[in-house]
Amino acid sequence: MKKLFFIIGLVGLVSLSVSGQKKRELTTQVSVDYTLPKISYDVVITMECSRLIPGPFRQYAEQQLGVSPEITSEGEEWMIKNIKFIPRALPDPKASYTVNAVGEYNSILLNVTPEGFLAGVGSGSTNQTRDEEIVYEEKEKSVGTGINYVYFGIRSTQKEVLDSNFTEMEVEGEMRRVWDPIERHVLKENKDYVDEITSEIFNIRKKRLELLAGGSATAEALKALDELEANYMSLFMGKRETREVVKTISFVPEKADESIVLFRFSANDGITAKNNVSAIPYIVELKNIYVPKKDAQQAGNSRPVPSLSYREPAVADLCLLKGKETVMTVRSVIPQLGFIKQFPLDVINNEGISIDFYPQYGSIKGIMKK
Repeated sequence: MKKLFFIIGLVGLVSLSVSGQKKRELTTQVSVDYTLPKISYDVVITMECSRLIPGPFRQYAEQQLGVSPEITSEGEEWMIKNIKFIPRALPDPKASYTVNAVGEYNSILLNVTPEGFLAGVGSGSTNQTRDEEIVYEEKEKSVGTGINYVYFGIRSTQKEVLDSNFTEMEVEGEMRRVWDPIERHVLKENKDYVDEITSEIFNIRKKRLELLAGGSATAEALKALDELEANYMSLFMGKRETREVVKTISFVPEKADESIVLFRFSANDGITAKNNVSAIPYIVELKNIYVPKKDAQQAGNSRPVPSLSYREPAVADLCLLKGKETVMTVRSVIPQLGFIKQFPLDVINNEGISIDFYPQYGSIKGIMKK
């Protein structure tokens, strides 16, 4: 991350250490802008969605196999697997400032990040904001493609039928009508497939038993038989297709002791509208907030002096609630709920000190004497 250095003043043209020499006058105003950050949270919700697919032959499950189908109608089942709060430092438009150099001045070195956050004063600091790589798009990972009832391609989709046909033939000197069947093929019907698939299921079970009894069963062979039987059984029992869905919601704390509904969740529909009162609300609350005390002298100072603004951030418990149940609590630094203070530029200049800041919070990291 590149550093932007802004030097207020001209160094080396006139020695300021010479006794009695006047400081150089700046006739053209020079200024640099910087901003203090506020913390926003990317709330990343990872969900699992199971699509319920009823078997096409579920009505034959009791008759053919003596079992009741597990899935009888189409639908979805949603479940939340994970929720993460990822902090991000954003420029606070309410906390933007300008440092000006005009008139008599001394050299001051400012270190500003590419986002415009103040990183250091008179220090050449290498502080950097943290870059979080976050994927914002929704991603879906599908497993399975439904119940394909091409019936695994092991038997023909046609069956042979015989049509009645009578032919005039001479039998023992007499002409008689004799039945002469005509063979033809037609597409199988559902009941034909049901009978074949039922037969295959029992053949698989018989094969498995023979392998186990003969001691020749291998893990790979048993696994293959199990998968084949499961595929056939899904035509009667139904199946689930599972995919992973990730959604991101932005949350910016604005005031102390607030309670905000982030989203509502339904086991049938996943994340729903916030006004859907039939769904479970997921609420974020800020509790146990610690806010540093304001400096009374600074707060009451009516004479503005050239200063640098910085944060005294607040610290709070960020609580996530599922309805009334607390499911997560994290102690967090929330700079925008704290106070903004000023550090006079003449103190930095005259005392020869340098200051490092936490760019993502706008707070002081350290003060050093040069």
